[in-house]
Amino acid sequence: MTARAVVVHADEAEVIQAGTTQTLLADSSATGGFTGANLISIPAGGDGAHPHVHEKSAEAFYVLAGTVEILLDDRIETVGKGGFVVVPPGVTHAFAATGDSAAEIFIYITPGVERFEFFRLLQRITRGETPESALEAIQDRYDVHFTTSPVWDAAGHR
Repeated sequence: MTARAVVVHADEAEVIQAGTTQTLLADSSATGGFTGANLISIPAGGDGAHPHVHEKSAEAFYVLAGTVEILLDDRIETVGKGGFVVVPPGVTHAFAATGDSAAEIFIYITPGVERFEFFRLLQRITRGETPESALEAIQDRYDVHFTTSPVWDAAGHR
């Protein structure tokens, strides 16, 4: 199979509201498995993702606006606009906007994993349409393995 270039125009991207605003840009199936990409907008003080690990993929974060706290195993880094973070497979991570500013982050994952349906599930959970326990059954499928972090909890995050 020959790889094709992927172009997603702003008005073509799916937007999901689930406490945050996710703009779904390209899922693994659209990129031949090479990558996946989305934008996330997080309100001031809001959580973007709870502590989790990806076993198969690396994830890169580029902060477009605001300031975020990012858990990286046993430490929390504060990263502002223009900052870049790469999280290799196996590293526990989470992220949240700081209390004083909303944040927007471009997220890139490689190799790609079909993850857009995961974001849709989060939306249904946030709306109360699906129980949170549904996340347990899909961790392997979407390579999102939830964990706990005393460091993240101590910083006032969930």
